[in-house]
Amino acid sequence: MASHMSADPSVSIRDLDLRFGSTEVLQGLNLDIGEGEFLVLLGSSGCGKSTLLNCIAGLLDVSAGEIHIRGRNVTWDEPKDRGIGMVFQSYALYPQMTVRGNLSFGLKQSKMASAEIDKRVARAADVLQIEPLLDRKPAQLSGGQRQRVAIGRALVRDVDVFLFDEPLSNLDAKLRASLRVEIKRLHQRLKNTMIYVTHDQVEAMTLADRIAIMKDGVIQQLGSPNEIYRSPINRYVAAFIGSSSMNFISGMLTADGFESDDIRLRMEGYAFDGVGQQNGAVELGVRPEHIVSGEAARSLPFNTEVVVDVVEPMGSDTQVWSSMGSTELRFRVDGQSELSPGDRIQVGIDPAQACLFEVTSEQRL
Repeated sequence: MASHMSADPSVSIRDLDLRFGSTEVLQGLNLDIGEGEFLVLLGSSGCGKSTLLNCIAGLLDVSAGEIHIRGRNVTWDEPKDRGIGMVFQSYALYPQMTVRGNLSFGLKQSKMASAEIDKRVARAADVLQIEPLLDRKPAQLSGGQRQRVAIGRALVRDVDVFLFDEPLSNLDAKLRASLRVEIKRLHQRLKNTMIYVTHDQVEAMTLADRIAIMKDGVIQQLGSPNEIYRSPINRYVAAFIGSSSMNFISGMLTADGFESDDIRLRMEGYAFDGVGQQNGAVELGVRPEHIVSGEAARSLPFNTEVVVDVVEPMGSDTQVWSSMGSTELRFRVDGQSELSPGDRIQVGIDPAQACLFEVTSEQRL
């Protein structure tokens, strides 16, 4: 784990408000990001994550609140004076310049000595493995190579904090996966603070020390990928995280446990947290990978037989869509499984692996 619990945060955001006219985009937002931490801002489009990043970068003027970087109040500083390097979704490279020219342009503007510029360009090219490309122009590069150059342009500035705004979303899936690993390696080597915006939860889960999940300009939950996956604070977070979405089953919570038309489940072993046990209308959330199928299901507190509706092979595992009475249920089985539509299979739910959400507040119980 990165040492992001050090005494002084690298970036500190206090009571940040941002309004466009009468529209509140960010409201009373507080966030501390530790020295050397990799923090991901995650949410669907329009949730305020890029807006927050642009406030930290100084590209947007805040309506209220303060932004501190390494103990210095930078709320009204120019972007170039904040000690940040920014990587955008669009590579924004100068087409007429070589890679070397693109990397050194900002440093030349700041009148840095050419020996120091050469040293920094060489180091960035080495870290990002783009030395062979230094004399090419952007038009001669692939998308992944261009994005590496864009990252290199931030790297040469030798800054405290790197800001990434959806840097991989223009790339194809295979390239995204390999560049994701490179960004993670980069962070392990440099140990700088990195703040990374994405709407892709796989990116968030694989890169982050901590994830801040945003909705409507508010941070819903801040925690490690595992905390957010295991104990989502509300229904929105639960539905957003998980590479095939959680099953939600409507029912009632009583002294005896969870009851719906199709399920009766004693909630023994369930860790009530947050609001604690509140009897009444609830939703039971269970991830597809936590539903046990086949013979093993018979030993669980609740198990029943379901009919297979659709089978989706995904290689290492297979996703099965089924129904249990009026309840649609998705679960995963081994990739080599021979299930076909119309087959019957035993499934079971372990209450310790489930989540309960109160219906009106959508908070986890």
